[in-house]
Amino acid sequence: MSLIEQAQMLFKHPLTIESLRQLDRLEKQARGEEADRIGELWEAVLADADEELLNQAREEGLL
Repeated sequence: MSLIEQAQMLFKHPLTIESLRQLDRLEKQARGEEADRIGELWEAVLADADEELLNQAREEGLL
């Protein structure tokens, strides 16, 4: 399974801080277009995540 596919799978379940950590790890592993596509998924995080999760992600430097 590609890194982008793994990243997309994270959105099949409610977002958690652990899923955001995984998304961050996948983005750091990816290169080129795949990294760009994973990076675009952060926009979905901003749209879907509740404020508490976003605050926690900011504190951990994920956003």
